[in-house]
Amino acid sequence: MTRRLAPALMAAVIIVALGACIPGTYLDPLDNYTRGLRLFDRGQPENAILFWKPLAEKGDCDAQYRYGTLFFLGAGVPQSFDLARDWWSKAANQGQYRAQLMLATAHGHRSVTTGSFVRAFRVDCRQGCGVPRDLQRAYEWLRLARDLVPRNLEAFRQQANLEIVDLEAELTPAQRADAEHRISDWIPSPARCVPREL
Repeated sequence: MTRRLAPALMAAVIIVALGACIPGTYLDPLDNYTRGLRLFDRGQPENAILFWKPLAEKGDCDAQYRYGTLFFLGAGVPQSFDLARDWWSKAANQGQYRAQLMLATAHGHRSVTTGSFVRAFRVDCRQGCGVPRDLQRAYEWLRLARDLVPRNLEAFRQQANLEIVDLEAELTPAQRADAEHRISDWIPSPARCVPREL
């Protein structure tokens, strides 16, 4: 009986090992972004920085979003809402929808729970997060985020729609028209990134 189980057990180990090496997944051992994400999820933000900071400085929109989040949380770095917004802005301007959501949250003085599937955290800007309340700007970022979110994240899109309706109710017709104009003119800068979906 043991002889028959040994090959099956070995096959299972090989399948699991190969599955952990699939590129473009949370388990990709060669992608420094995902290596940082796994460290962050394990409560090691000071080690995640070692992978995210160089990528962020090179323009990786996902790393810029995560690096900014470390500053917001004060995780592995001194807390700085200004640096968080700076990094989120770099990512958001390239089309990183999570960073756009964070900027909408900050400008709208709102609160949101976000994070990875392993480690969620709350971004609470109801007290301002260092910026004056700007509902038009919050609306613009949230609309862009909703429009750029991948199709498979329907729950995100539905929640964004609810928040957009709330923001629209607080905007004047002139603010809404100006926001719609700015949204239609928005172009990713310096280039459009394609956020990882892990």
